[in-house]
Amino acid sequence: MVDLSRLVFLQAVHRHGSVAAAARDLGYTPSAVSQQVAKLQREAGVRLLEPVGRGVVLTDAALVLVATADAIEAAQDDARARLEELTGGLTGTLSVACFPSAIRGLAAPALGVLAGEAPELRVRLTELAPDPGLEAVGAGRVDVAVVHDWVHDRTPLAAGLESAHLADDPVDLVVPTGHRLADRRRAALADAVDDVWVTDVSDSICTRWILDMLRSASPSPRVDFRVEEYASQVALVAAGLCVAVLPRIGRPPLPDSVRVVPLEGPVPTRRFWAVSRTATSRRPAVTRLVEALRDCARRP
Repeated sequence: MVDLSRLVFLQAVHRHGSVAAAARDLGYTPSAVSQQVAKLQREAGVRLLEPVGRGVVLTDAALVLVATADAIEAAQDDARARLEELTGGLTGTLSVACFPSAIRGLAAPALGVLAGEAPELRVRLTELAPDPGLEAVGAGRVDVAVVHDWVHDRTPLAAGLESAHLADDPVDLVVPTGHRLADRRRAALADAVDDVWVTDVSDSICTRWILDMLRSASPSPRVDFRVEEYASQVALVAAGLCVAVLPRIGRPPLPDSVRVVPLEGPVPTRRFWAVSRTATSRRPAVTRLVEALRDCARRP
């Protein structure tokens, strides 16, 4: 007889690709995870893991057990959602993943509203970039992930996940007050191609777009500043060192030494989404969180 409680260890190995990564996610040592998988293998009477190089791959028999674990997890999620629907339950725990600018611009005010309405609901927030956020909600580590993609670079969802659109967030050109474009009502990005630029250090969608745009217009664009935080980018622009493009939601307060110039033509636009597992999307707490996020997105 297979002990179903051990399936979570095999499921984690499958999701994360290695015993070590599964152990980190579950909060166990790699040895403990290996022992649980070995016990499951003895109980099932079939081989579950095959060594490949320094890692492992799951056998066909292991994938059958992973599918069973996924079905059990989905059934548990569905049962919880149904029970909370019956009781109107804004109670229990709601775990949320969110990237930094959305924490400032959407999640913090929305969770403040939720806390006032549902004092018995415990909300746990973890800062995660969009891709890790999607992975976390798919793996069941969080209930909702607030993520973004771009109108020109859309992110597909894995099976078993669904999304609710929250807001569209266009970017603006940000320049020092003494810049030649500072007093323009609108400007094209081509007008600033030869400037010194700042962008973030990641390989994000927005950064790829900026770099592609600059390289297509100039043989040697000057991206001399690479910093992650928007506030640091604004500080560099305020010092007269560079220009930037920044989204509006979650943008830090701008000093008087900086001007925002709306862009003309097709404007790169972030799209904000709340992603949850299909089995949990109708939980009252999830539904109310999505409503609160949308309400906050509508505010100036």
